[in-house]
Amino acid sequence: MRRKEFEVVDQSRMEEVLRRAEIGTLGFNGSDGWPRVTALNYAYDGRILWHGAVAGERFESLKKDPRASFFAVSLQAYLPSHFLSEENATGSSVAFKSVAVRGRCRFIEDPEEKCAVLNLLMEKYQPEGRYRRLSPEDEMYKKVLRATGVFALIPETMTGKFKFAQQKSEEDRRRIAEKLRERGAPSDLLVAEEIIKTLGSA
Repeated sequence: MRRKEFEVVDQSRMEEVLRRAEIGTLGFNGSDGWPRVTALNYAYDGRILWHGAVAGERFESLKKDPRASFFAVSLQAYLPSHFLSEENATGSSVAFKSVAVRGRCRFIEDPEEKCAVLNLLMEKYQPEGRYRRLSPEDEMYKKVLRATGVFALIPETMTGKFKFAQQKSEEDRRRIAEKLRERGAPSDLLVAEEIIKTLGSA
């Protein structure tokens, strides 16, 4: 990574991003040689896990070439230039936590493992419950389980980029954090906290 001040190598911090992000993007090699990118809702348990059709271009492409890349962002906020200057537009930026993963995909066929993954997805996106957990023996789910593909990307490399205005002076970072608190969106308050944390490494 060119800007080392943004680089994160701590595995636990990167995995926290992968657990928290709502949506990720999967990149793979299409059958015509052109790269493809699709958005996914997913779960993470050391693998990137998702469900989808057992047909179509993504499925066929990953069968032929299982190599894939995955990218997720768990926290972000736009930092407008006027936080620091009413004239100079070059101060604008975006704060975020992101992780890029490379690895190989596999198709999960074992019914018990499929249900375990689908239950992880339900726990992530519907934490309030109010559903019957999936089980291969449950008649309510047998038909849909046969028609649903479950996939895993096994990470081989992982890169984290956490950008919270580290390239700016301490004074500017404090001012940006103050402006974010004034703006007051939930993500603004979290980003302000992350910016203040960078002051310890200034």
